[in-house]
Amino acid sequence: MPAPAPRGRIRRGLPGALRASPGSLSLFPRPAGGLIRAALSRVAPALRRHRRALLVGLAALVATDVLGLAIPWLMKDALDGLPAAAAGKASLLTYPALILLAAILQGGFRYLWRTNVFGFSRNVEWEVRHQVFAHLHRLPLAYFQRVKTGDLMSRLTNDIAQFRELIGFGAVAAVDSSLLVVLNLSLMLVLDPELTVVALLALPGVTLLVLGYGNRIHQGYREVQKQLGTLSTFVQESLAGIRVVQAYAQEGNQAHRFAAESRAYADRTLQVVRLWAFMWPMLSVCSGLSAVVVLWLGGRRVLAGALTPGAFLAFFAYLLSLTWPLMAVGYVVNLYQRGKAALRRLVEILEEPVAPGHNLPAPAVPARLRGEIEFRGLSFRYDGGPEVLREISLRVPAGSWLGIVGEVGAGKTTLVHLLPRLFEAPPGTLFLDGRDILSIPLTELKANIALVSQDIFLFSDTIRENILFGRGEVPPEALEEAARVAHLLPAIREFTHQYDTLLGERGVRLSGGQKQRTALARALVTGAPILIFDDAFSSVDTETEEQILRGLRATLRDRTVLLISHRVSTVMEADQIVVLQAGRILERGTHRELLAAGGRYAALVKQQALSRELEALSGETAALEGRA
Repeated sequence: MPAPAPRGRIRRGLPGALRASPGSLSLFPRPAGGLIRAALSRVAPALRRHRRALLVGLAALVATDVLGLAIPWLMKDALDGLPAAAAGKASLLTYPALILLAAILQGGFRYLWRTNVFGFSRNVEWEVRHQVFAHLHRLPLAYFQRVKTGDLMSRLTNDIAQFRELIGFGAVAAVDSSLLVVLNLSLMLVLDPELTVVALLALPGVTLLVLGYGNRIHQGYREVQKQLGTLSTFVQESLAGIRVVQAYAQEGNQAHRFAAESRAYADRTLQVVRLWAFMWPMLSVCSGLSAVVVLWLGGRRVLAGALTPGAFLAFFAYLLSLTWPLMAVGYVVNLYQRGKAALRRLVEILEEPVAPGHNLPAPAVPARLRGEIEFRGLSFRYDGGPEVLREISLRVPAGSWLGIVGEVGAGKTTLVHLLPRLFEAPPGTLFLDGRDILSIPLTELKANIALVSQDIFLFSDTIRENILFGRGEVPPEALEEAARVAHLLPAIREFTHQYDTLLGERGVRLSGGQKQRTALARALVTGAPILIFDDAFSSVDTETEEQILRGLRATLRDRTVLLISHRVSTVMEADQIVVLQAGRILERGTHRELLAAGGRYAALVKQQALSRELEALSGETAALEGRA
């Protein structure tokens, strides 16, 4: 279900760039300025929308620093003015009042920059997370077959958080440290140029430390984030498959594997921490050495009368103020390296090409298709593998029913998955209402097709939301009718909260048959003119299946229906039946025509009839033994 927008400026909904055509999310040009600029160019619209908050925050940051530097200068004047105050020529309250005023203003500006800069980074983080999430939903299904879910979860959470730190506190630390270095050194030069030169002797050591450890820290954080993705994947799979884990008594093994993956994550993190932990105190040592030398030489200059006590106090205060900028170099390097590693992983997602149909201009209101389907010599293979479908030529008139049977691996599911473009058919081989399916925008195409697949997925929400699936405008009577036709009403009425019953993760509160009927109701409530049932009744008993099929025939008279089933009873009343074998159409015709032909379909009918008779005989034998 859609998540509510957070508070603030973004409450108005997704910005225009994210509501734009789906393909636009991945079409930002890559500039020649390196990874950071290339990555930031992809989120440039979000940065521009909130730039006012950033500029206000940075301006307030400058004011905060200037006021902070004014306080030591006021202290210098106050200390040097003590003789005049003792002689009654100046007030002792003037400078304390000015220092208090400067401190109050500094506090106000500090509040202003924090709220604006951190608000900026949070708003941009929200938009980028939605941009990446929206882009993921427009990628072809093949992408998710080669990328692990846990790794994507890590990128959407941890990596985007690292990006937020980079544009938020990282930007503040970079600007703040640069500004403080320039202002502190300028004031120090004004107070005592010779002593300033001595204080700068520590800077080469800082530069060498940053250059020497920066790249190693970056590589280390890439390994940390990669291992975090592996760990997230393991946790997600282990919890999603908890029934299998417990059924095979593998709790101890999973805990051992989790401990190993966690240890690997901890070890890689500690390697980076050790590097950073060494660089940070070394920066402190360089600053400390500079302070010791200045304290000694400055004291001598005060005793010699070359420097007033107030000026020396201010100079030393400015020197101590340089400690944070010099220390911040290491912190900024740390944030930069983490952020750069995170950005690289985010860019990898955004650079994935979206499914071709998303690049087509979508109509404001999707046109309703009649439902005529035609395959013209269609052949298909997965990623350069062997052909799964071979020379399929088939026409399904609008409003008719097509039954598809065949052995496991015959290509039945692949054939119907080409219709909603879960996989791409070759150009000129698949047509809807006479239009090449590749020329139909995906939003229009999928508004006209409802698919109930073998692998039923229900969300951890209510029965109502699982059926409606985001279609809040559906009238209550339409929801009731879909549940009735799917033969789901009896199960719903058994629950205390009925439609508002929470199902738990993947619909854990429902049986296999109830899950399939919920998915069936979800497809029916769409009103799509083309419905595909891919073995959608495999977990439903034969009697219930017959009741559902009677309801479907009465309800779906004007819709095109494709039925895949391993049961002949499911497809026997279809207007046309095809038998697939090794990716080819082996037989086609009505139920009677195929029986009369005496081919593979007829053999399948006899085989299933014999199986039912044996099951019935076995049941009768068991009943007789029970009475005996």
